[in-house]
Amino acid sequence: MLIRILGAQGKGINMLEYQDKVVQDVAACTCDRCHRRMTPDDDALWEWGEKLSVSFHGGYGSIFGDGNKVEIDLCQQCVKETLGAWLRISPSEPELADAPSEALRGSVRRYDNPTDPVWPSDSEPS
Repeated sequence: MLIRILGAQGKGINMLEYQDKVVQDVAACTCDRCHRRMTPDDDALWEWGEKLSVSFHGGYGSIFGDGNKVEIDLCQQCVKETLGAWLRISPSEPELADAPSEALRGSVRRYDNPTDPVWPSDSEPS
């Protein structure tokens, strides 16, 4: 796909060029500890959304080795069993967990006429 802008003489000037790109999504994940296979399709126990995947490169002087890639994938049960003593678990914010849109109520004004100014010129935004 190409977007063209016409110049003064009607000649097309290419400002942005696009090309097709193949993107891969993760289709499955296997826990490195218990070998549970998780997919987004069979998420009856919410495993897919609760899995923990860590991936980083060791920095200079790292105990993992300079520049070495470190990775681990854990299901939620293994996260709790291995890291549970150190996890900080707290209840979610009730106003966000119960009704996310309620937290925004009143912070956005509605204008029925799109040509009206966002706020009158003689007043400041509230």
